[in-house]
Amino acid sequence: MALLSVSGLYKSFSGVSAVDGVSFSAEPGELLCLLGPSGCGKTTMLRMLAGLEDPDAGTIEFDDRTMNGLAPQQRGFGLMFQDLALFPHMDVFGNVAFGLRMQKLPSAQVQARVQELLDLVELGGLASRKVHELSGGERQRVALARALAPRPALLLLDEPFASLDLDLRRALARELGDILRQENVTTLLVTHDQEEAFALADRVGVMHQGRLEQWDSPYNIYHAPTNRFVAEFAGYGSFLRGEVLDENTVRTSLGELTGRSNAALIPGSQVDVLLRPEDVIADESAPLALPVTRRQFTG
Repeated sequence: MALLSVSGLYKSFSGVSAVDGVSFSAEPGELLCLLGPSGCGKTTMLRMLAGLEDPDAGTIEFDDRTMNGLAPQQRGFGLMFQDLALFPHMDVFGNVAFGLRMQKLPSAQVQARVQELLDLVELGGLASRKVHELSGGERQRVALARALAPRPALLLLDEPFASLDLDLRRALARELGDILRQENVTTLLVTHDQEEAFALADRVGVMHQGRLEQWDSPYNIYHAPTNRFVAEFAGYGSFLRGEVLDENTVRTSLGELTGRSNAALIPGSQVDVLLRPEDVIADESAPLALPVTRRQFTG
């Protein structure tokens, strides 16, 4: 039985669909990601799960309970926004302890849990530091510790690293996966960064214009995309126009390409063949020479 089950969610604003019939499920302890460009509906999906928006149609079930109509504080979910929303008048300890104190836990229990989490996010010595004295990466860690402190049944992360520089974002993303798996918390991350999604998630959902185009493992999203949008969004690649010769062979401008296809190939039909950069292997003995028309240095 799935821990989280989303069925046919719809949400529109001023007559424009933001989420259009989205369905997916999550197992306990899974790290999931909604991936897509700005405006595709992924943040609206997150806000409906958190209870900050009501769906126009569809159901959200968690641990056999229907979440529709429940206020955010009744759901027991953790939420970490892109802007972090740390309390500037509190020190690091106070920020992390906030949710625990709202639960009216004993002081000793609060102290132990906060110290456990600060050690986990490698901020053990900064409990008394003020928020404005922290670096961007340190603030991210404080926000994560605060979200994890009450042991949420589900953790929702809305582009948590978007404001950081690239190197720090990648480093924190790697650490985040380790931390979440150590805490064994079921997590749904929203991002537009493919590398972030692939590095972190057990399963990825690619969204486009409010619809969930594919819900699959990162490997299959990249190597077996269900349509052209997923193929183009989830990695660099080029498309070659070709003619199907048989169920395993397509004739292109580069010659005949042979391999297995996820789709049923009809002889004589025209298709597009996705060519990833790592699929190209130089063969100096081949009679066909292909000119390089442009190159771009990316590091």
